[in-house]
Amino acid sequence: MTPLVSVVIPAFQAGGSLPAALASIAASGLPPERIEVVIAPDDGQGYDDLPDLGLRITRCATHHMATGAGPARNRAIAASKAQVIAFLDADDTWEPGYLGTLLPLARSHGAAFGRTRILLGTEALLHLPGGGQTALGFADLGRTGASFHPVARRGLVGPFRNRPAQDVLHAMEILSLVGGRAPLGQTSYNLHLNAQSATAQAAFARRVEQAYRDHMRAIETGRTRIAPQHGRAAHHAFEAKSRLNRAYAQAGKAEFFYQFMKTRLAV
Repeated sequence: MTPLVSVVIPAFQAGGSLPAALASIAASGLPPERIEVVIAPDDGQGYDDLPDLGLRITRCATHHMATGAGPARNRAIAASKAQVIAFLDADDTWEPGYLGTLLPLARSHGAAFGRTRILLGTEALLHLPGGGQTALGFADLGRTGASFHPVARRGLVGPFRNRPAQDVLHAMEILSLVGGRAPLGQTSYNLHLNAQSATAQAAFARRVEQAYRDHMRAIETGRTRIAPQHGRAAHHAFEAKSRLNRAYAQAGKAEFFYQFMKTRLAV
């Protein structure tokens, strides 16, 4: 039986966090046996000892080493079977009922997004984009500085670039392909802050700044799937993210970016 949804997970040194990620998928509101989880190892590990929880788990080839989250996601997409694809990082989780809420919206509109809840341990720092919004647009990605994760029809998905913030560009491409805005479901993607993650390292702010510029050039020169009529909005969103990144770096505080954003958005 063909799965209803394929969940793409790039995995790098993720043995400790994947069980929680899988448990959240199993509780996402669909029969677990109708969910395919495609794990793309990027660290040479097989991840053979994970609990399956009734899920249909597919593991991509294990010989890849540190190719990056974008290429790992592309391998998982290529191996997936469902006509709807969702995304979850190995150190994050979904709110219960996540797919049950977003799958009908994705089927109707082509794609849908959950809200992003930022967690530091058990503390919820932010719940974005905030308010009573029912749709997500380009400006939300720039204003909040956050990542948002689509559940989308297969034909709209991928490929991911091999650059930092490739997931942000991919979300913008999805938004463009469905007309510039997508439904925002009443459910949340839980982004767990981790001091060991690549995005928490001091050098990441510099790397992502260069990546933003590269993504903007790609948009300007037509090397993305963003339609011409959405190019300006996408460019402005990356400019806004770049300004936030520079302000965070200039603040020089020993805190996560989202701790900085909590203070900034409260002003």
